Amino acid sequence: MRFMTNHRFVDHVSINELRRMTNLAPISSIIRSRVLKLYGHIKRSEAGLSKIALEGMIEGKCSKGRQCKRWRDNVHEWSGCNINELNTITQDRSFWRGVSHVCAHSAAGGESEP
Repeated sequence: MRFMTNHRFVDHVSINELRRMTNLAPISSIIRSRVLKLYGHIKRSEAGLSKIALEGMIEGKCSKGRQCKRWRDNVHEWSGCNINELNTITQDRSFWRGVSHVCAHSAAGGESEP
């Protein structure tokens, strides 16, 4: 964004000010939007490796310590729906697009919009 607005780092222009000048969304909402779109795409697809990897359980032992977040955990957290509701919502493409857009651009899931 600094390159787009011709401001250098030494000009001391905040990232919020640069975002306001360029009308760009925060990167976290862009990533969240793309993850939700891909999740819906995978859930609507027929059986394939990506769907098996998303839904399947991998055999083996769990590592010690706090478990890593999974895709499903993020989608559940961002959408506020449980897994059964997500399975039915993703089958309706137009409805899922609306849900994913609202979830991606809501300020509750990440950094606040200026």
